[in-house]
Amino acid sequence: MEAPSDKKGERMMQGVQETPFVELKHISKSFPGVKVLEDISIPFYRGKVHVLLGENGAGKSTIIKMISGIYQPDEGEVLIEGKNEHLTNIRQARKFGISVIHQELSVIDDLRVYENVFLGRELKSGGFVDAARMIRETKELMEAIEIDIDPKAYIRDLNNGAKQMVEIVRAVSQNSRMVIMDEPTSSLSDHEVQALFKVMRKLKSENVAIIYISHRLKEILEMGDTLTVLRDGTLVDTVPVSEVTEDKMVAMMVGREISNYYFKPEPPKTKEIVFEVRNLTRAGMFNNVSFKLYKGEILGVAGLIGAGRTEVMRAAFGADPYDSGECLMDGKPYKAKTPKDTIKKGLGLIPEDRRGQGLLLEKNVKENTSLASLFANSNHGFINFGWEKQESVSYIEKLRIKTPSELALLKNLSGGNQQKVVIAKWLLAKSRILIMDEPTRGIDVNAKSEIYALMKEFVENGGSIILVSSELPEIIGCSNRIMVMREGVVTGFLDQDEATEERVMQFASKGTNQEEK
Repeated sequence: MEAPSDKKGERMMQGVQETPFVELKHISKSFPGVKVLEDISIPFYRGKVHVLLGENGAGKSTIIKMISGIYQPDEGEVLIEGKNEHLTNIRQARKFGISVIHQELSVIDDLRVYENVFLGRELKSGGFVDAARMIRETKELMEAIEIDIDPKAYIRDLNNGAKQMVEIVRAVSQNSRMVIMDEPTSSLSDHEVQALFKVMRKLKSENVAIIYISHRLKEILEMGDTLTVLRDGTLVDTVPVSEVTEDKMVAMMVGREISNYYFKPEPPKTKEIVFEVRNLTRAGMFNNVSFKLYKGEILGVAGLIGAGRTEVMRAAFGADPYDSGECLMDGKPYKAKTPKDTIKKGLGLIPEDRRGQGLLLEKNVKENTSLASLFANSNHGFINFGWEKQESVSYIEKLRIKTPSELALLKNLSGGNQQKVVIAKWLLAKSRILIMDEPTRGIDVNAKSEIYALMKEFVENGGSIILVSSELPEIIGCSNRIMVMREGVVTGFLDQDEATEERVMQFASKGTNQEEK
């Protein structure tokens, strides 16, 4: 049996010691105010899927950036085939065959698919860029993994799942010797996930090393060979995946067992309608969408990627236009021209893309927390800095946001803590209704349980939530009712006691229009 925890970082192969393709030896790394890695040693072998698991902030992203040349260790060595190469940038890492598929999409919206796939390594003929050849090879790569994406399509016209597949195709097209995948399935449909797994198996067969980061434990059990668990920047253990269960992985991650992971919200105490959408339509996006939200209710919104869920919610919030229909709050119609109008009415949106749309990454925790409340708490255009500091510190404590201080930049926080800052922003703005679009995507199990607790407290105090999620256990475990969408239309509503994964998927894949209950 393989012994991943071997301190020499070497594995016996038919009586011969195999050198790891990449090996971390006694790595430590600090940033101002926080030590993110301490004495980390991990070998990564070719032809194996090595899973990195840990809570947000455990140090996984720092390890990725160190292997890809973005960060350099304060102490220790990063060895490539046994040699300390002192990587100082991404280009150097690529020369060694190291490719990274980042959680946060890095494709360029204004370029076509094939241009993104071959970006920085364009194919040429006679000194000129050979677009026809790049289109042809991109199409072949897509067909090989059974993904139907037009190579000539602009990235801006694709959904997040398709964009992620383009990232994956770009990485695997580079004849990589190591592919690092950071939450690669967070935006993918079930079909796309299986396509990715097919790619991973092919890479393994070609002796490519894979580092895989995911909080989806079932995926780890299906695809992983070796598991390294990190906690607070330290290494807990490295073990064969065959020796762990989901419960054991959770316990290793957080140092304790998590019970009551999901919660079943209590039925609303009244039938008071606080928010309503009637016949909302936008050509090519969604058609004739209608639903009601009751005070103290969590309405789940399910559907396959591309069903139009996000588009409807952004339109209702005032972030995007719609062609016809109307939105009502407390029974009164409103026409939201900008999000500012709906914020005043007590509506908040936690967007699917928290880094791109929900936060200012170059600003600090304090500034992000107060962002939606500044106008209401300013005096003749002057910011009340005392109020801003007091409230941000208060919410850091209430939501248990892990940060050195309220002055820490958002870009230096983990994904889970960034999401808590987004929630804090809307709580401080005194939102009565929260639209939460994929609120736990890319977040570890402990941070998820904390966000679920915040949701529970919010509705128990009279707030209402629209929960958009692609994770069926989450949508079933946290919703009073579920609205299911398919190709821009509502196909069904399910009450809490009748919702199962099978019934949700039935409506999502081939459901027929059904009246709201």
